[in-house]
Amino acid sequence: MIVERTIKLKLELSDESKETLRQTMVLSNRIFNEIARYGFDNHTCSKVSVHHATYYGIREQHPELPCSILQGIRDVACEALKGLELKTLPRSKPFSAIRYNKRVHKINLIKQNVSLSSVKGRVTATFSIPEYYKQYLEWEFKTSTLRYNKQQNVFYLHVVIHKPSPEPVGNKVLGIDRGIVNIAVTSNNHFFNSKPIKNVRAKYAFLRAKLQSKGTKSAKKLLRKISRKEQRFVSKVNHCISKEIVAMPFDIFAIEDLTSIRVQSRTRGIDFTQKLNNWAFYELEQFIRYKAEAVGKSVVTIDPRYTSQKCSVCGHIYKGNRKGNSFHCVKCGFQIHADLNAARNIAVLGISGNGRLSVTQPYIACDEVEARKGIDTEHSDNAAHFIVRS
Repeated sequence: MIVERTIKLKLELSDESKETLRQTMVLSNRIFNEIARYGFDNHTCSKVSVHHATYYGIREQHPELPCSILQGIRDVACEALKGLELKTLPRSKPFSAIRYNKRVHKINLIKQNVSLSSVKGRVTATFSIPEYYKQYLEWEFKTSTLRYNKQQNVFYLHVVIHKPSPEPVGNKVLGIDRGIVNIAVTSNNHFFNSKPIKNVRAKYAFLRAKLQSKGTKSAKKLLRKISRKEQRFVSKVNHCISKEIVAMPFDIFAIEDLTSIRVQSRTRGIDFTQKLNNWAFYELEQFIRYKAEAVGKSVVTIDPRYTSQKCSVCGHIYKGNRKGNSFHCVKCGFQIHADLNAARNIAVLGISGNGRLSVTQPYIACDEVEARKGIDTEHSDNAAHFIVRS
C-alpha cells in the first residue's frame, strides 16, 4: 500500500517570474478549454484519440508551450470529461490551477528550490519548509499542482509525495461507533462527545438566521465567511479525534458502512434530517483511514445492521433492547451505554470479517473480560454504565 500526502509550499518569485507563470497559466487554461470542447463535441474522453486530434494543431499554433505541459493539459481535460461522464462541458478560468508532472519541473525539498517549465523557459523559485513538513523530506516526489492567489499575487505549489506504507504487525481490533450525540465511541470505553461542536453550530445557526433575514450583499458575504469558519472548526475536531483514535494500541479499526444512512433516514422528520446533514461522519472516516495507513494500521468496514439492537454479551437481537442512550438486554439483563454496546458489536464483526485472528487468540478489543466477571461499573454521561449478571 502507498501512503500519499500533499504539502503546500509558498513560492518566492521575482516580479518577472510571476508574470511568466501568469502567462503560462492563462495559455494552459485556454488550451484546456479547447481540448475539453473537442472531447465533449466528439463524445470521447480517450487520451489517445484526443491526442491525435489536437496535439499537432496546438503545437503548431503555440510552439512556446512545452510539449510536456501540453500533454499534462490533455490528461487533465480527459480526466475531467470522464469524471463528468461527458454530460457537462468542463471549463477552466484563466488562473485555474495547472498540473506539473516530473518532466516539466524539478523540485528539491532539502535544498528548498524548484524549477518550473513555462512559455519563456525555466523559472526558478525558492521556498521555506515548515517544521511540520520536515518529516516528509525523504519521501518520493510524485506530481505537483501550481495555484495562483490573485488577491495576494502569490503562487503556491501543492506537491504530492508518497512512500510505501509500513507492514501491519498485529491484529488487535478496535470497534468505533459513530453517532450524532457522541461523535465516536470506541470499544475500549472511550467517548468523544459532540457537545463542543453542537455549541459552536448553535452559535453559527443563530448568526446565520440573523444574516439571512437581512439579505444584503454584505450579509451574504459574511454568511460565506462563517460557513467556511464552521467547516474548519468541524474538520479540526475530526482531526483531533482521529489522531487520538489511531494512536491507541490497536492494529485494525472496524467502522460501520454508513454510505446510505441519509437515504434511509428521510422519514425521521426535519429536525433529525438537519442534524444528520450536519454530521461529518464521512470526513472522520477519511481522517482515520489516511492516518492509520501512514503507521501501518488498517481500517475495515462492517455491515451496520443490528449493531445497536444486539447484545454484546449474549448476542440476543431485539429492537426493544435499546431505549435512547441506554441498552438493557431483555434476555440476559446486561446493561450498558447503547453506543458502547454498538462499538463492541462492531469490534466483534471486525474480528470475524477481518479473518486474521487465530482461533486460540482471546477477544481483546474491549473490556468484556472484566464485565463477564460481574464487576459493576458506573460512568457519567460521557462514559459507560453497565451491570452484568454473572
